Amino acid sequence: MKQKRKTSLSPLQRKRLLRISLYVFGAVLLWIVFAPGRGMFFLHQQKKHLAVLMAEQEALIVKNKELEKDVERLQSDEEYLEQVAREEHGMLRENEMVFDFAKEKKKK
Repeated sequence: MKQKRKTSLSPLQRKRLLRISLYVFGAVLLWIVFAPGRGMFFLHQQKKHLAVLMAEQEALIVKNKELEKDVERLQSDEEYLEQVAREEHGMLRENEMVFDFAKEKKKK
């Protein structure tokens, strides 16, 4: 039985093989980093967006708790209800008048 002899690559073939391997490796690396919808760059952007959303969620949770306390206070505290009605909505008691002594602004 005859055995086939392996031929070694010539220096020119090695150089070409190395160059092709580097191009393929570079293309694969670029694809991993910049692949649309699943690359590392996209993943990094999504993590940033998630962090922003989490911060917004925390702020909304805090605001929601404050609003719940405010609703509870408006339902149970008559004095606070009157204060809010007067300050925020400009409401008056019966037979009460408001005098506005502020200087009028000139219209242009």
